[in-house]
Amino acid sequence: MNRLLEHTILAAHDPATGRFDASRLAKALNLTTKEMADILHRTPRGLLKNPDSQQLQSEMARIVQMIVQLRELLDGSMEYVRIWLRSPHPDLGGRTPLSYLIEGKPEVVEALIYAYEVGQPG
Repeated sequence: MNRLLEHTILAAHDPATGRFDASRLAKALNLTTKEMADILHRTPRGLLKNPDSQQLQSEMARIVQMIVQLRELLDGSMEYVRIWLRSPHPDLGGRTPLSYLIEGKPEVVEALIYAYEVGQPG
């Protein structure tokens, strides 16, 4: 991957507009449309109708930033990111990180990622 693009997930962008696209981001993370809609607090129908909506860009940027940080921590592997998101985590009381994203609590996942970045034990 080009170093200038390491800060993003290319597969999450609409190549025509350059904007984040919720359908593409869902596919990159192997999420259903419903899961992505829940994370973004939208309906699946609304998400499918306008997946690169300007109103979604900041929310998707936050998710992408989180995924980029995870990818860096996980040897650059999107496969590992997808596994990590769906794996029950001991530091989350056995819940999956994805469950917190769907519940609208990305700060819980961000805090866990930050703890690993700075080397704090769980």
